Amino acid sequence: MPFLEDFSATFVYPDPNRFSDSTAFINTGNAFAPISMGVATLDGLDAYGYLYKHGSSFAFDADTLTSYDIRLDSVFTGTPHATSIADSLYFSFFYQPQGLGEKPDVEDSLLLEFYAANQNAWIQVWAAPGSSLNDFIATNGSPWKCVMLPIIDTAFMTDGFRFRFRNYASYADLSFPTWASNADFWNIDYIILDSERDAADSVPTDLAFGERHETLLKNYFSMPWNHFLANSAAEMSPEINAPYANLSESLLNVTERLTVDDLSGTTGDYNSGLSASNLNPLTDTAFYRSPIPYTFSSAVSKNAEFEVNLSVNTATIGDPVASNDTLAFYQRFYNYFAPDDGSCEAGYGLTVNSARAAYMFTLNMPDTLQSVQMFFNRVVNDANQIYFYLTIWDDNGGVPGNIIYQQMGVRPEFEHGFNAFHTYVLDNPLPVSGRIYVGWQQTSSEVLNLGYDLNNDRSGYFFYNVDGNWYNTLYAGTPMIRIIVGDSPYQHVGMSDTETLTSVFPNPCNDCAAIQFNDNQSKTVSVIDLNGRVVKRIRCDNTMSTEDIAPGYYTLMIEKNAEHPVFVKWILTK
Repeated sequence: MPFLEDFSATFVYPDPNRFSDSTAFINTGNAFAPISMGVATLDGLDAYGYLYKHGSSFAFDADTLTSYDIRLDSVFTGTPHATSIADSLYFSFFYQPQGLGEKPDVEDSLLLEFYAANQNAWIQVWAAPGSSLNDFIATNGSPWKCVMLPIIDTAFMTDGFRFRFRNYASYADLSFPTWASNADFWNIDYIILDSERDAADSVPTDLAFGERHETLLKNYFSMPWNHFLANSAAEMSPEINAPYANLSESLLNVTERLTVDDLSGTTGDYNSGLSASNLNPLTDTAFYRSPIPYTFSSAVSKNAEFEVNLSVNTATIGDPVASNDTLAFYQRFYNYFAPDDGSCEAGYGLTVNSARAAYMFTLNMPDTLQSVQMFFNRVVNDANQIYFYLTIWDDNGGVPGNIIYQQMGVRPEFEHGFNAFHTYVLDNPLPVSGRIYVGWQQTSSEVLNLGYDLNNDRSGYFFYNVDGNWYNTLYAGTPMIRIIVGDSPYQHVGMSDTETLTSVFPNPCNDCAAIQFNDNQSKTVSVIDLNGRVVKRIRCDNTMSTEDIAPGYYTLMIEKNAEHPVFVKWILTK
């Protein structure tokens, strides 16, 4: 103790130094009005992003979030001593049903269990029934509820104490299999376990960013560099608006700083310097700049990349979580247009045979369309494996016009990993300019269940047609459709990634002391077993020892940056 976790320091999987399993999804996109940037989401997907094989339309055991051992036998603050009830131990956390995802039904509960080491038993100490977010807010007056649990049972005051969250999930009615996808979202934030607390000690003393919006562009999260330069004034966002909060009971003097680094090193970096203001206790505000005091500039001819940092700091309090004080992201100008943020919170589909859907892209200069990328949600038994016509239209006064390209024989495809897009290479590269509309025409009345980003509303550019007329979609959000232009049909993923990394050898590894990677760059490697448990996580260069890994079938998650992990199947025998 103290144990404090706000899920702002890791991505995809829980911190392997604190948690023993990896089915909970650590993300910045699923929560509504997040307290700080990052939550743990328990839902209906396993550690690899697949639907559970034992899942059904009835409640079933789904995700877990299990801590490693925590010493509750002793208190080390002040004079170290054996723990007793007088130390006033409290375990607290915030939770939220549904968030931006699918609501859990009443039987789709969230549970918390404590481990009594001397009894070798998990004991349920709290549970909540499923609920829609709207009903939850109406009942509690807030999108988050704090649970404060005093630990007064001496059975838990051991050096082998652990906690775990579990959820029960259920997929949609299987009579509509193409809708039976990920379901029953629960978001958890700010887990705190410490002594000398009371029932009112619910909010951590912290200064923290909340929602993440990882682009300084108006229309895209990524776009080609030459298209940006052709109309940079129109492509820059009119403002930065990044909310953060003073979660302490003290008046804070807060400094803000914006920095932008050209990662090519061809132009000077931008540093706004410090600006300071006071922020009242328990108050929300925002890192706000309008207009943005910077326009991207680099001497490279294509594939520019910048690191953007928004940081807030205070010397008024001892801020216990440094990782949520900086909102950092990469602004990439590669060979693709990405209107979505890469995080799927929902699904979109049409239920009319021959119906059409299309997203509008605006090109600032003539180019060649090489590929279309789409992310489709997995559904039970892959029931959405339905062929459709990949279709591209020209512009007709702000709505799709004539079909200028159509490709048959395509269907939803799935890549390994979370929110991984599939690339549909055009049979014939297509010269394009101005406005084009990219989407599909259906061959049945079954929905395709395209991924839908609910954190960004670009519904004004998304159209559907079920009766011969085009209409704007009725649902706020952004379809997960991207386009690749230029001279290659494949997405550029950055200098550090293209140089390396899909090769691991030996594979299979037969009683070898180490494995090698076909690069010499620093990376984080997570070894994940078939149960989704991270059995090893290490920072390494071109070799990794296998001596502390048991024989088995594994997935290696290889990260040079958290946004683009590479997944490799790997077998170890001894």
